[in-house]
Amino acid sequence: MTRIRWMKLGSSLMACAACAGIAHAAGTNAANACALPPQAAAPGYRDRIEAINRELGVPDGYANRHRLSPVPEASSLVVAGHDVRGRPVRLEPRAAAALRGMIAAAKTRGVELQLVSGYRSADYQAGLLRDKLRRGMTLDSALGINTPPGYSEHQSGCAVDLTTPHSVAADAGFARTPAYAWLTRHAGEFGFHLSYPSGNPNGIEFEPWHWRYVTPDRAEVPGAAPPPHPVGG
Repeated sequence: MTRIRWMKLGSSLMACAACAGIAHAAGTNAANACALPPQAAAPGYRDRIEAINRELGVPDGYANRHRLSPVPEASSLVVAGHDVRGRPVRLEPRAAAALRGMIAAAKTRGVELQLVSGYRSADYQAGLLRDKLRRGMTLDSALGINTPPGYSEHQSGCAVDLTTPHSVAADAGFARTPAYAWLTRHAGEFGFHLSYPSGNPNGIEFEPWHWRYVTPDRAEVPGAAPPPHPVGG
């Protein structure tokens, strides 16, 4: 039994090392984009997202009250795969490599993971909120589904929304699928962590489909404590 555990640990560490090599080849920015704590947002970017949020009516201090920090938009993206509608899903290079490995590993266990969403810009995030407001949803309800523009993990290129066949995309019912059960046991081996569990402090509803990749380090080998809670989704 001990030998089996060490074999599994060794395989996971080898996978992390492979991801690290890909990230190094992609450049320093790609290697650091998914680290915690996140990169600091430039003043000009902060000004832009503050203006967008004022226009949407997001209250001053909302981000601080919900423990959200500005998330810089990704500077390097690659196609990680295609979503359930056949559209390309872009992620930061290191996150994309880790995601492909995780999807392949799940498939060997009879679990099919499908993509719903990857990188989204702050402007795209604003559009999601505007659409909900146009349909009559209150701002409070909309912010329980989408974080304010500039604070979404999707902007980093390190977060992905997942689903599985016969499960409604971006629905809490995903938590009752074998795919979610597999993710809760194995996603951390590939650097992915659930951002919004039930009762999270960020004002976001439980999102079993939303997983954020965090750059591996010695604190994130299988069996280690999870990283600090991510900053926005």
